[in-house]
Amino acid sequence: MAQGCQKLEMCTPQLVWIIVGLISLSIGLARPALAAGPEERVREILVAVSAVMQDPQLQGAEHQMERQQRVRRIIVDAFDFAEMGRIALGTHWDRLTAGQQAEFISLFGDLFERSYNRLVLRVLSERETVYGAASREQDRATVQTTLVVRKTNEQLPVTYRLLDQGGHWAVFDVVVDGVSLTLNYRAQFDKIIRSASYGVLAEKIKAKLAQEPS
Repeated sequence: MAQGCQKLEMCTPQLVWIIVGLISLSIGLARPALAAGPEERVREILVAVSAVMQDPQLQGAEHQMERQQRVRRIIVDAFDFAEMGRIALGTHWDRLTAGQQAEFISLFGDLFERSYNRLVLRVLSERETVYGAASREQDRATVQTTLVVRKTNEQLPVTYRLLDQGGHWAVFDVVVDGVSLTLNYRAQFDKIIRSASYGVLAEKIKAKLAQEPS
């Protein structure tokens, strides 16, 4: 009997540590990952895009389509084109049918993506991204960055405006060198709709997308 108790006493500490380890593991697995804040979210976007643009296996004209597709997936996940579409159309948004709104979100997403790619992404790998001030007010946030050429100290300020969507921060505007891309489009769209119609605007965007290389 004493021998049996001795064996039990020797096994008990091991058993306790095994149970503690399993409990700790289960707690770790159950703990939700902390959502990235606004600045961290912008960093994630730019790092992901840079990784694609600098990937040695994706260099050359023969891989251009694949590079564009990968970058597009990153942008689609990171940007809220529905919110951007509402801002870009202003008071005209509520006058559109649900079908027209869906059409415009798609068209504007393609249009904005090309502008952002031309103005920012194409020079991203050639410059260092310096992060500046970040501010937050309720569900909105602003993250300031500067793309810098170290040899010449040439600087391009790029500010990201983000919206909190239940713990996930999404970009709804990019301000390049002081010019808001979303609001700049808004002025153009308003003029076309007032002088013609939404249908004319949609056709103009389609024509522009067809003419310009992606």
